[in-house]
Amino acid sequence: DTHSSSTLINNFFQCWSEDQSATIKEIKSAGGAEVIDSLLRQVSKLKITVIGEPIVDTYVFSKPEAISSKSPSISARYLYQEDYAGGAIAIANHLADFVGEVTLVMTHGDEPWFKELLASKVDSRVQIEAIKIPETVTPRKTRFIADDKVQRLFELTNIKTDQWVLHSPDKFLLHIRRNTANTDCTIISDFGHGLIEGKVLEEVSNIKGFLALNVQTNSSNFGFNPFTKHKNYSYLSIDLKEARIAFQDNTSAHLPLAFKVHNYCKPINASMSMTLGPKGAYYLPAKAKNEIKSPAFTDGNIVDAVGAGDAFFALTSLLTKVNAPDIFVPFLGNVFAGLKTKIIGNKSAVSKLQLIKSVTSILK
Repeated sequence: DTHSSSTLINNFFQCWSEDQSATIKEIKSAGGAEVIDSLLRQVSKLKITVIGEPIVDTYVFSKPEAISSKSPSISARYLYQEDYAGGAIAIANHLADFVGEVTLVMTHGDEPWFKELLASKVDSRVQIEAIKIPETVTPRKTRFIADDKVQRLFELTNIKTDQWVLHSPDKFLLHIRRNTANTDCTIISDFGHGLIEGKVLEEVSNIKGFLALNVQTNSSNFGFNPFTKHKNYSYLSIDLKEARIAFQDNTSAHLPLAFKVHNYCKPINASMSMTLGPKGAYYLPAKAKNEIKSPAFTDGNIVDAVGAGDAFFALTSLLTKVNAPDIFVPFLGNVFAGLKTKIIGNKSAVSKLQLIKSVTSILK
């Protein structure tokens, strides 16, 4: 008898955990690859608008050598550096291979280096609607990396959060209204760097139709960017830390905390996901009484976790929009995020073909 290599590996060599095996069995029982193919075909017809901050991730690769002789700091030899398109740009790049049309609405500082990055690092299928803000900077995070192990040594941020204090957002508001009027799904990624504040926050709260929301906590906005500042969304995706900060709850177990978020979303009839990093994710549809839990699907060899949450959010937003069967949302989101951890920074997006190949291998 002959068997596919994927079947042999999954049956005899792949050490799936009990949770992973149970999820795979559930996916197969619910229709497996046939349902996934149908969902991706539905997603491919969508017209999407993404609103959020662009973030340039600059990775400075270096070789640590010793402790400096004049201070207790690491001395490292510069090797090379690369700029990656992160933030809302990364989300738009992920979506470009899945949907019919994607438009990115954002602001930036119009720096020459950023214009070069837009020309070279944005998928040609992404339509950009950008407002140039004078005397501000495009958010940039510079990470100094030990090249051999892809370990961070130090991070330097260049971010200004006062653009709507110094400038009127009216032109940007017009961009939002025009691009969300005839879209199937609006995806808002609020990185907490000053874009979704004030009048802009009020504007996005009035967007009609399906709205997917991700509100991030990071070192630059810690404690000042809870998801509870938003009053309107159809789907919310946050991580464990972001849930804890929103409710000032550092003690609840994961599941009770997920239900806290779900209960908060009930008055506006919104679905939600709470990601748990290497432990997977919870997904609770708007009217669900029970949680849907899916484990992570990675082999443990993570290159870089940066952007994995954005990847999960991007794909699960589309799946929620097309009313995917519940278990497929966190399962496909976790597989997609797992593929993203194999890519350093946001050097490239995860393609639809990569997702299909991975899912096919898992379900064999």
